[in-house]
Amino acid sequence: AGGGAGGGGGAGSVPLLRVTTVYRPSDAMKPLFRARGATDGRAFLDEAQVLAILEAHVAAVSAGGGAEGGGGGQSSHSAWVLDPLLSDALFRGGEAAKDPQAGAASMPPKEVRRRFLKRLEQWTRVSGGALEKPMHARGEPPKVVLTTEQRRGHSVTCVAELAAYSIDPYTAARELAGVCGATANVEEEALKSGVQKRVVSVQGLWDRSITEWLAAKHGLPPSCVENRAAAMKGPGHAQKKEKKATNVRRA
Repeated sequence: AGGGAGGGGGAGSVPLLRVTTVYRPSDAMKPLFRARGATDGRAFLDEAQVLAILEAHVAAVSAGGGAEGGGGGQSSHSAWVLDPLLSDALFRGGEAAKDPQAGAASMPPKEVRRRFLKRLEQWTRVSGGALEKPMHARGEPPKVVLTTEQRRGHSVTCVAELAAYSIDPYTAARELAGVCGATANVEEEALKSGVQKRVVSVQGLWDRSITEWLAAKHGLPPSCVENRAAAMKGPGHAQKKEKKATNVRRA
């Protein structure tokens, strides 16, 4: 499963970022994974991989081989037997232990798959773009933050946290000036930690166009952008729908 954009640009361009959902087994699920040969509990697996492990385990139990067995398989339309390892994976620990289905001897395959995925640790993997190596975040991915401010009677759109995706703020400012047809610059602030915070500011209300540019140029899906301007009530905070930037081009 994935929640992101992917692909590449033209020759010499930076490839788009790719944002996908990956999983790790929770502590209660690790014995089942180890029984199926997936011994590295810190490895990141996609949905197809974790469901393949689940179905291999169900097939082994169905064939009478137990946790260490192999071969055989149950009909995808029958109820799957919840052996001790699978039962623990679905119900041991936390709120799941209080589930009325805890202790059930069998369950429809669709429901087992749903519960199995829900019990996994969910992570977000971000790869491509200018990142040197894939980045993993537990749960939701980091956000590029868009805000708008009033300065000396003029509206300004600010773009923060570009560094989370290795997007150069100076390059972004130059490109956004062309996209929005407005003045754009980089504001620097030295944090107490010694890190230099850099925020791109664009004259005017351009939150929607900047969101579109982040998607088209860098592959950032909405899940990676927090548009605080759009969430504010009243006029003068966010870009009007009829106001468009005509220079947004895909990389």
